[in-house]
Amino acid sequence: MNRISHARVSPATVFAALATLSVLAPAPAMAGVMTFDNLRPDVYESGQTLNTSSYNLLFLTDPTTAAGGGVSGVGAILDGRAGSSCDIAACPQGASGNYLAILNDGGVNFSRADHRAFTLSGFDYSFIAPITGLPNMNWGQLQLSGTLSNGQVVSTSLAFPGQGSDGNYHFQSASLLSGLRNYAFTGLTFNACIFNDTGACSNSLDFPAFNLGQFALDNINISAVPEPSTCMLMLTGLGAIGMLSRRRAGTFATATVQGA
Repeated sequence: MNRISHARVSPATVFAALATLSVLAPAPAMAGVMTFDNLRPDVYESGQTLNTSSYNLLFLTDPTTAAGGGVSGVGAILDGRAGSSCDIAACPQGASGNYLAILNDGGVNFSRADHRAFTLSGFDYSFIAPITGLPNMNWGQLQLSGTLSNGQVVSTSLAFPGQGSDGNYHFQSASLLSGLRNYAFTGLTFNACIFNDTGACSNSLDFPAFNLGQFALDNINISAVPEPSTCMLMLTGLGAIGMLSRRRAGTFATATVQGA
């Protein structure tokens, strides 16, 4: 009768395979949610750069000040748990910790400190009215403008959430178009526009926003894109696994012993 004898793989072979796979395993992508909780409350002028979570945040001045070559206070890390963070402006409710505030018609540009591309999966945002007590209405929009590695610029805009039943503004999760999540950015700019008398949403030298263009960001889900070399290592690792499987299958196939 025929007997099937399975060849054993030596411990040395197993250790060698594991060592090979550990070398070929791709490095994990730098993914995470930027909450700003690791930063102390502070204020920033246009032209200043804040480095946090491997990203550079460049604060951008409003168009009017920029045209005059001036500098203005446009950024702040605020503690959402402290009522004293905003003494005049209607800052948003609902933050469990710190958040990023962009004030006085300014903006902020995100880029990687290591110059890698990155993706944006979501974030929370809110309108910041310059004073409390303003009527509940659609004041403007949050604008996103991203630069791709080939220099192409893609943009979108989101309506600011209105006031809640308590009369305060609250953070809301952004509803991003699925296509926007698929882009790999080298730079991403957030700013705000305000509706003017003509119905156009603007924040420009010709149609200023008059310091109404203010907003808050928090819980930014942002991820670095793996470098091409990492992708190649991943493909090589998968190939090595396939070769090892085929070799083991071949060993088992030739381990048939003929006997009575």
